[in-house]
Amino acid sequence: MHPAFSVVFFTTATGAGYGLLAMLGVLGPLGLIAPDFWPGFVGIGLALGLIAAGLLSSTRHLGRPER
Repeated sequence: MHPAFSVVFFTTATGAGYGLLAMLGVLGPLGLIAPDFWPGFVGIGLALGLIAAGLLSSTRHLGRPER
């Protein structure tokens, strides 16, 4: 089995992005993350960036007719 790189990247990037978003959502209210603006801002930005990159990779993969 030889999956295309875009499929592997899509799976990894979106999984990491949604995992980071879930961890921020769970650890923030429990007080396990410093209640500061920058860790949350950078974490959410990184998570949304990973999710967007993965979804764009999926779109690029599906836009190729030979796949």
